[in-house]
Amino acid sequence: MSEKFISGRNNNFITEICKLKQKKYRNQTGLFYVEGIKLFKEVFNSTYRKNIRYIIILEEFAFDFSLPKLPQNASVVTVTSEVYKKITDEEAFQGVMCVIEKPGEDIILSYEKPVIILNSVRDPGNVGTVIRTANAVCGIDIILSEDCADIYSGKTQRAAMGAVFRQNIKISKNIETDIANLKKNGYNIFAAHLDKNSRSIDEVEFNSKTAVVFGNEGNGIDGGIVSICDEKIIIPINQNSESLNVSVAAAIVLWEMRKGMELK
Repeated sequence: MSEKFISGRNNNFITEICKLKQKKYRNQTGLFYVEGIKLFKEVFNSTYRKNIRYIIILEEFAFDFSLPKLPQNASVVTVTSEVYKKITDEEAFQGVMCVIEKPGEDIILSYEKPVIILNSVRDPGNVGTVIRTANAVCGIDIILSEDCADIYSGKTQRAAMGAVFRQNIKISKNIETDIANLKKNGYNIFAAHLDKNSRSIDEVEFNSKTAVVFGNEGNGIDGGIVSICDEKIIIPINQNSESLNVSVAAAIVLWEMRKGMELK
């Protein structure tokens, strides 16, 4: 483990960290960061711990912050308040940031748990909330289409409150292929989709071989994906209400999926 101090806002390292606010640079470098004590601890208590590359600590905070044992290839960087303000996403920051390398291996589904699939859900708050709720309510796997909000963005991380590091999440290059593989493994695929033929979730029996697809906030599920699902389902709501937020709808369905299953 190495340590260094940076006081200049125009330092090359600081410039590169600032770029990680953008998805294209996170993809190019394979790095992302999380901020705050809560997410810092979540990383250390997860398999992501071995992927930590840098711990960036605010100078005034360094004396009060006790670091656990870091991986050998991790570095501690102490910075001034002005430097930290340049790299942070938060107004009320806590003064600690963790730069992490993304997992290189593909996520393999267990095919033994219920699955939820997010199709083009673009809002990071919604994606993060769904991940957090799924982790809290029942043990499931999650599939996200590539055009969903990035799970490694600051907004998604804050909404998920560390659940990204505890949850099995696959970023799918082809949702149709993943649905086909789920079917081959005995899954029933439900589309959360408003249609005259949609069944109420009250009438559906969910089990460990159930997958439910949720769609984009404005346009719903892609028509091609709806067509390959086994059945369409809806949540009964007041007829004067147009719809539910996707993260709220997912929470309700997740609770129904949990019924009859052991809480994990």
